[in-house]
Amino acid sequence: MVKTLKYNDLNFVLTKREIETINKRLLGKPLNQQDSNYLSRFVRPRLRQILKINTEHILNQIEYNHKSHAIEKKIKKILMEELKEIKAIILFGSVVQTNYSNYRDIDCITMLEKPFWNKLHEKYKKINSIKKIFEKHEINIDLQIYDKQTFNDSKNSNISLMYQLHDSKIIYGKVEIPKKYEIRKMDLRMKLNYSIFEDSEYNHIKGQEIYEDIRGIILIRLLINKIIDNQKLNQETYDEISKNLAVKLRNNEENSVEKRIAILHLKRLIKETYDRLNQIKWEKIELYNH
Repeated sequence: MVKTLKYNDLNFVLTKREIETINKRLLGKPLNQQDSNYLSRFVRPRLRQILKINTEHILNQIEYNHKSHAIEKKIKKILMEELKEIKAIILFGSVVQTNYSNYRDIDCITMLEKPFWNKLHEKYKKINSIKKIFEKHEINIDLQIYDKQTFNDSKNSNISLMYQLHDSKIIYGKVEIPKKYEIRKMDLRMKLNYSIFEDSEYNHIKGQEIYEDIRGIILIRLLINKIIDNQKLNQETYDEISKNLAVKLRNNEENSVEKRIAILHLKRLIKETYDRLNQIKWEKIELYNH
């Protein structure tokens, strides 16, 4: 039995006349010229536009979440107590994409006026101590710290940072998010090089590293196709290795067989992406941040 559309279910999307015309088509009834015009000029274009919209993603982002205010207030308070001269605090990743409805940890970038560290290990030592403070408040945070100069120099060329800023939320301060990025083939090749290991090294890397490398290569492939889209990045990662394996790798919960399967995927992706980079003719392209 053909299921037809009900006006009460769709009156915010389609007019009564459009729904009647769709139902005639669904039931195999003959269409007159006016019906055909409705389908070609109004119904099909509108439905195609709706298909392009990730409605679940938009609904998550506009839904009011009462706990977000309390969490963000606590994040700002702890960071303000632990770091000096903060210029901006930026959240990104799943916590922003799902509006706190589905996330494992909170990804956070903190930008400072100037660096407090002379050597990198001093910065990472401070990050680890701050993360322990958050853990006491039952907040699992993945913290990055930039000084303002490095952040501004990186935001137009660091391809991982581009994706992080694309779906982000500034909870303190002001940051100018680039409206246009310049992608260089050399930068894509350099990021791909970071994913290559000697065969003997694969036995020692953790599942989370494999997951991040696979995700990073898929990010490169999207940029080759001039795409900056975190939802597409997530979906293509799941399509490549399955959501179940992706979650296990991310949490370092994979078994030896699953790890071998993931490594095979990684090696294949590296080879295919190298071949793709060698084929493209451009040395740099411009992408717009919509």
